[in-house]
Order: sequence, then structure tokens, then C-alpha cells
Amino acid sequence: MKITTIITAVFIGFYAGCTPMTVHMDYDPDVDFSSYTTFNWMPELKRGKKDEKPTLTGPFLEKRIKKAVLENLVARGYEKKTGTADILIAYHINYKKKARVNMQGYGYWGPRPVDVYRYKEGTLILDFVDTETNQLVWRGWSISAVDPGSGPRAEQANINRAVEEILKRFPPY
Repeated sequence: MKITTIITAVFIGFYAGCTPMTVHMDYDPDVDFSSYTTFNWMPELKRGKKDEKPTLTGPFLEKRIKKAVLENLVARGYEKKTGTADILIAYHINYKKKARVNMQGYGYWGPRPVDVYRYKEGTLILDFVDTETNQLVWRGWSISAVDPGSGPRAEQANINRAVEEILKRFPPY
């Protein structure tokens, strides 16, 4: 095996673990977010096979997302309520296959071949809906590379990081 192949493999493994996360949010500027103190989960919609949520890591993904959101909001003073709450939260997940091409020209040993790194990019979206108006009032989302081979602890840590970064922007002011 060539040394360049080994170096490329190590670089790709390192790069996948350190991929930056992009976080965004948007909100209704006419809403008084200080009135929200309680939250609950949006009831799950029945989906047909065509509309199923994409699964990348198995049946525990929903549980991990809900755990991260619950812990983050409770730590910030919000209360999880089983009955009617001020806001309902829904999450959405999307995955895309992506490729990154590295063409660096000449290396130490001469011309380098083109390196193509293929990966999955995941988007986690959190929607907050006002229960009185039944209107979306805030949306936050995170985009980053996803490692389908990570274990349960690593996946929970990645989800915790994504949810924490998203919810840093809630409330919006």
C-alpha cells in the first residue's frame, strides 16, 4: 500500500470527525417569546412508506434527539408538560450523499491524483409551533457530515452538540 493512500485515509477519517457544523435559525418577529415556559412534542403524523423518515442509524435516533432537546430546554428553565403546553416541538431529519474533491496538484512525491471523499450530510431541523395559534414561530437547523459507523455514544454526543448549537439561538433575542 502506498504511503499516500495511508495518509489520505487518515486525513479523511480525521476530516469526517472534525467537520464543521453549520447552524441557522429563523423566527416570526411579531411573537413574544418571553411568554413561552412549557413545551411538548408535536404528535407524530402517520406516514406512508414513501414519506417515512430516513433512517441512518437505527430505531434509537428519535429517542436520542428527544433526549437532547429535553435536557437542553429543561437546563434553560423550560418545563416539559404532558398536557397542553405553550409550544409544540417537531423535528425533521434529512440526509444527502455528498462528495468533496481535493485537487492539490503536486505533492512531495510528484503529481497527486485527485482525491474524492464521499460522505453523508445530515440536516436536523427543530420547529417550534405556538399551540394557541397553531403557527410555526421558530425554526432552527444544523447541517454537518454524518458518520454512519459511529457507535451509540458518539451518535448521542453528535446529536447533543447539534441540538445545543441550534437551541443557543432560542429564543431569538
